[in-house]
Amino acid sequence: MSERSRITGVIIGLLTLALLTTSCSGRDDDSGSAPVSPPGPVPLVSTNDLTGANPDEIHLFGFNDLHGNLQPPQGSTGKIAGHDAGGAVYLATHMARLKAAYPASAVLAAGDNIGASPLVSGLFHDEPTVTFMNSLGVAASAVGNHEFDDGVIELTRMQQGGCSFEGCSPGAPFTGAAFPYLAANVTDAAGKQPPGLRAWTMLEVGGRKIGVVGTVTPDTVNIVFPEGIRGYSFGDDVAAVNAYVPEMKAAGAQAIVALVHDGGSQRAATPDYNGCENISREVTDLAGRTDPAVRAIVTGHTHQPYVCSIDGKVVTQAASYGRLITDITLRFGADGVKASAVNRVVTREVTPDAPTAALIDFFTTQAAPRAGRVVGAAEATLPQTPLPSGESPLGNVIADAMLTVTAQPASAVAAFMNPGGVRSDLKPGAITFGDIFTVQPFGNQVVTVTLTGQQIMRLLEQQWDNASKPTVLSPAGISYSYTESAPKDRKIVADSVRIGGQPLNPVATYRITTNSFLASGGDGFSVFAEGTDKTVGPMDLDAFESFLNARPPVQAPQPRVEKK
Repeated sequence: MSERSRITGVIIGLLTLALLTTSCSGRDDDSGSAPVSPPGPVPLVSTNDLTGANPDEIHLFGFNDLHGNLQPPQGSTGKIAGHDAGGAVYLATHMARLKAAYPASAVLAAGDNIGASPLVSGLFHDEPTVTFMNSLGVAASAVGNHEFDDGVIELTRMQQGGCSFEGCSPGAPFTGAAFPYLAANVTDAAGKQPPGLRAWTMLEVGGRKIGVVGTVTPDTVNIVFPEGIRGYSFGDDVAAVNAYVPEMKAAGAQAIVALVHDGGSQRAATPDYNGCENISREVTDLAGRTDPAVRAIVTGHTHQPYVCSIDGKVVTQAASYGRLITDITLRFGADGVKASAVNRVVTREVTPDAPTAALIDFFTTQAAPRAGRVVGAAEATLPQTPLPSGESPLGNVIADAMLTVTAQPASAVAAFMNPGGVRSDLKPGAITFGDIFTVQPFGNQVVTVTLTGQQIMRLLEQQWDNASKPTVLSPAGISYSYTESAPKDRKIVADSVRIGGQPLNPVATYRITTNSFLASGGDGFSVFAEGTDKTVGPMDLDAFESFLNARPPVQAPQPRVEKK
């Protein structure tokens, strides 16, 4: 998703899930998915009652979309079916339990384990999270779209090690990921993966050869910084998986597993994290199109939990933020390889892993002086959640900050903030640097370009170019109305658009500010890339901090967009 994703209390979390899944194009599927069942309590499945290992089986332990959440995630994003879940110290303990019970095993990840991370990881360019993954013994990981947040060059550094552009982080020198990043559908003009990355790898597990191939959502091209991936294409993920099946077989693979950073969701009032109720079409299509030799598909990206058996394949996802571990069993018999899976909750009732705790404590201490610095205050909660019009109150405040910092030096008259760039709410009271880092962890610069009034109209219409749902920007200095039921490219009420309180002039030019992600055409807003006279301003966090410093406690501004 895009992303550069949120789910408050169990009931609200479940309602949010239902709202999210209604936007997915999907159909009921009867090819092995779980039958519809009446709502009821979801039983706890964790690592307390592990059965003994059988000699004809191996286990693969998967997780996805950790997003640098080394500390236990809070609120509803730290729960699974009402149980507190997640936190690297607990994830490590549960993983150790699984490995002890099933020594013929390997750990796999399905992408977005770095990027859009909390400060304890993000402030240090996610080196702490990769170091943690190394300690878990991850054997392979698909790339996710967020692995590309800082471009191919930085992803290569995450694989191979070395100092960041800001210099070396504290602690031991960063040696890179001890596991391979797999990017089968990411290629340059010569058909090669980014430097240091590969399409697939072969694992030796319990005397068996397991081919593992990895892909990322093709939508990555629209949701990461375009300059960072220039020269690379993101092809169809299933086609890439299928293309490498013969090669893995020829190398002796006895079973093949795909790590696919793409997925879907269950459409159910009370979804079971081990269920497959009314699974969305993205999942059934993925299973149906994938080569039969692939026995298990570990998915990600949508932050949803499910375990499905479709077309003879097991298809899974472990929610997000390290709250679940998917335990996949591959059984080898005379009639071939059979796959099954169960999602296990990373509960917090277990003993925290001491080495992981030491790692997190070290980086928490290093981050504390910057994280705790007060930069402003909020009168009430500033939510990232969109209003009925689609704009976000906090997004509007960030747009105000960008406009304020560029109004004089760059003659800006309006600004826009993308919803995917606002990662959390701001709570009432004192606002710290750690708070705003959590809200905006991407390190974008503030950019101002010149657009004509006609281009601005096209830009506003591009908010509905996303096939699944609108991407409504949060504006500053500009207001307008739209009719969502109107035809494509006719949704904006033309005479409603105002800049600085004045009607938009189609032939006049305007200085418009945004972040460097959107300015390069991110999220599909190609009109921004047409802008001329580009002026690069400060980093987005610096702009936001200076805006908050100069004001009394901020309030949510009045809406600037009207949905008719």
